[in-house]
Amino acid sequence: MVREIWQSLRGLLGEERSSPELQEPEGPASSLPPLEDEDYELLFTQIAEGLRLGWDRDRVQEFLGALSWRGDLQLWADWLRRFGDRLQAQENPNPECGVRLVQLGRLGCGEFSQVALNIGTGLVQRQMPAPVPPPAAPTPPQNAQDWFGEGNTKLNAGDWTGAIAAYREAVKLKPDYLEGWSNLGAVLFYSQQYAEALEVFDRALALQSENASLWFNRGFTLSLLERPAEAINAYEKALQLQPDLVVAWQNRGVDLMQLEQHQEAVRCFEQAIQLKPDFGEAWNSRGNALFKLTRYEDAVTSYDRAIELQSDRADAWFNRGLALAANSQPSEAIASFDRVISLQPNNFEVWVNRGLTLMSSQRFLEAIASFDRAIEINPSDSNAIAYRQQAQDHLEQTAS
Repeated sequence: MVREIWQSLRGLLGEERSSPELQEPEGPASSLPPLEDEDYELLFTQIAEGLRLGWDRDRVQEFLGALSWRGDLQLWADWLRRFGDRLQAQENPNPECGVRLVQLGRLGCGEFSQVALNIGTGLVQRQMPAPVPPPAAPTPPQNAQDWFGEGNTKLNAGDWTGAIAAYREAVKLKPDYLEGWSNLGAVLFYSQQYAEALEVFDRALALQSENASLWFNRGFTLSLLERPAEAINAYEKALQLQPDLVVAWQNRGVDLMQLEQHQEAVRCFEQAIQLKPDFGEAWNSRGNALFKLTRYEDAVTSYDRAIELQSDRADAWFNRGLALAANSQPSEAIASFDRVISLQPNNFEVWVNRGLTLMSSQRFLEAIASFDRAIEINPSDSNAIAYRQQAQDHLEQTAS
């Protein structure tokens, strides 16, 4: 039974998630308590996953509408400002978060979208630095340099469409204009026009093939196009030119994991850590790769280091719990899951995995309580309902 239960453990490591669905709240709307920051954050992860799967403006508004008065856009905008302050304070925020915020920002959901756009743009630009604009041209554009200056002026004003048009004019007049191609690619990237950005970065590389930043930009774009093998090749070229490019080692490792090349991924994360020992994201990613290699004790050590660097890192606590459960250390695993719950009380997955781990330890009554909490959060999840029934059956068998 223990092996069957362990094989049921679900989590962040390698499982493809379906489109998130929000359950309608029960009872009168006026009786609903206000959301805490951790509630907003958990719900926002569902919105981000939905955006990744193609949600449009109507779908996001439907999701928020299901929250009754708690889906008010002003409340969400106020929370997002607080959340954005925390993201900006992180030394190496998750680049995917920035991309989803930009995507949300372009949906036109009032102030909520505007705040998301401002925060997301800042996060994305930290991974791919925005071009530094020279002084604006004093006269209407007459040549490639003038159009380049016009593009930078539009970029500073937040007019990405205008910036793209101006940069295109610059490279049309001067096809070997490296800075024009580079800036055009960056703005197309910010605009989530990844296929077009890739073509532009290739044009820039044709002009200057020994440019580490351009190769990194190409790799990052390929990663977001979900073309990991090609992204890995681009990161390798960037690292040949600039071996101390930490984010290239990290991103290369993530894409190697997509291809299930976990041993090589570990090497990449260790290179990133060697260059930047306090890089919490690399420690957590190293733990995930070691978990895939069934090196559970080593994985726990990596998660411990990520937690030392950021004690409220819920994903590291959760992944640590999964590794401990897989290593037949249920009590320690439950303690890790409890830590996640203290940070994110409405995290459905942690309640399910806590219940499975308790069930593997024959603690059926406690397992039922965990499954009950998971079902309260997501009443329609058939797996949680089935796990609860299994725990109930085992409890009745032991009582008879």
